[in-house]
Amino acid sequence: MSRGIIFGVGLFALTLLAFICIPRHLPVTSSATGHPSFSAHIENGHLTLSGAMGSEEAKLATVARAQELAKNLKLRVTDNLEVLEDGGAAAWEPAVPALLTQVATLHQHQATLSVSGQTATIKGAAVNGDTKTRLVHEISSLLGTSIHVQDQVTVASAGPASPSSTPTPTPAHASRAQVQAGLDEIVRGEHIAFESNSAVMTPKGRAVVDKLIPALKRSPEAVIEIGGHTDSYGDPEYNLQLSRTRAESVRQYLTDHGVTNRLTAVGYGASRPLSQDRTRAASKKNRRIEFRVKEER
Repeated sequence: MSRGIIFGVGLFALTLLAFICIPRHLPVTSSATGHPSFSAHIENGHLTLSGAMGSEEAKLATVARAQELAKNLKLRVTDNLEVLEDGGAAAWEPAVPALLTQVATLHQHQATLSVSGQTATIKGAAVNGDTKTRLVHEISSLLGTSIHVQDQVTVASAGPASPSSTPTPTPAHASRAQVQAGLDEIVRGEHIAFESNSAVMTPKGRAVVDKLIPALKRSPEAVIEIGGHTDSYGDPEYNLQLSRTRAESVRQYLTDHGVTNRLTAVGYGASRPLSQDRTRAASKKNRRIEFRVKEER
C-alpha cells in the first residue's frame, strides 16, 4: 500500500473520530437567547416561574418577591427563570414583582400570568366581579399601554350573594386617615432596604415598595410625603443628603410604575430617630422610609 493511501486513510479516521467524540465534550451554555418572556403559574400550592429575563437584576427581584409571597401564602416555589445572553431587557420587566402580587390575589389553586412580546395573558378565578375588574385594571396599569392584556379571568362566586356576604360599597374617596392606615398596614414589619451607603434599593426593598403601588393607585388624590431617615453614625450632612436621595429614589420608582399621586421626597437624616439606643437593631430601625398622607393644599 502506498504512503499516500495510508496517509489518506489515517486522516479520514481522525476526522471521523473528531466528528463522533468532540461534540460530546463541548461546553454547553445555560444562557437563553431570544426575546424576554415571563410566566408565573400557581397550582396546588406550587408557584412556578419560567421564561427568560433581560438582566440578572430583574430575575433576582422577581425571585425575591415570589419567595416572599410563597412564605405568606404557604406556596412552594420553583425557579425556572433564565437570563438572556444578550441582556436585551423588556420595558415591562421592572413591573414583574408587582404583577406577582396581583396574581397572588386570585384563588390559589390555579392562576397563570404570562408576558411575551406585546401581549400579557391572565388566567384564574376571582372571588367576585369587582375583584376581577380591579385586578385586570391594576395589571394593565403596571404594564402600560404598549402591552395588550388578554383577560381570561373567571368569577368564582357566580351565584346570588346572601345579605351578610354582600360587600360594603367602597367610598369614592378614602379619607386621609383611611389611606394612612392602609399604607401603615402594608409596611408594618417591612423594611425598604438599600445598598450600603447608596440610594439603590435592594431587590427586597423594591418588593416592599411594590406592595404599595396598588394601594396608592386606588387613592390617586392622596398627597404623599416620602420621608428618608438614617441612623446617627457618620457625618450629619452626609446622612441628610443620603436620606434625601433615598427618598427620591423611592419617589422615582413609584412614578416609573404608574403612580400618579402627588409625591414629595424629603430627607430628615438622623433628626427623627425611632430609638435612641446605640445598638445594631436600633440603627436598622432608624434607617427607614416613611410614607405620610398630607393635607391637600
